[in-house]
Amino acid sequence: MLTLNLIRHAKTNQVSPSGNDFDRTLLDKGVSQANILGNYLRTHHIFPGKIICSSATRTQQTCSIICQHLVEQCSYTFSKKLYLSSHKQILEVIESHGKGEATVTIIGHNEGISELASYLSGEFIHLRTSEMISLTFPFESWDHLIRGTGVIIFQYRPEVFLPLPVASKE
Repeated sequence: MLTLNLIRHAKTNQVSPSGNDFDRTLLDKGVSQANILGNYLRTHHIFPGKIICSSATRTQQTCSIICQHLVEQCSYTFSKKLYLSSHKQILEVIESHGKGEATVTIIGHNEGISELASYLSGEFIHLRTSEMISLTFPFESWDHLIRGTGVIIFQYRPEVFLPLPVASKE
């Protein structure tokens, strides 16, 4: 039996100082989301297995924060192929990097990550920032993943309410 966890990166700035989408960083809300998600994984004894993370800055930050909360050391790989990829490209990455792993976690981007969750579960899924969905499959190899074969175990998104900034009186 295989388990696949899909995580969309946490909340980000809309633009980066470099102007490149690839370099966008997490907002304070995103940092809080990733911390809450990491804590959720630890307190619910959810081990991510092999993590395959997009090499974009925001996904690397999300991965790093989540891993700080886990009891067991994270095993992760960064892949540029996950950056703004389609669900088919994500499946190819899982097949090539997931060999021998019973559990794989992907940290990536929309629309591809939501399309993959929808494709594998047979349900419409739209992952919001820092949302995670976990699916199981009755297979022994990642090569067998096809439409509608995944069973959703859980779906979780941290709710973050940051205080509004106080207006200065001048």
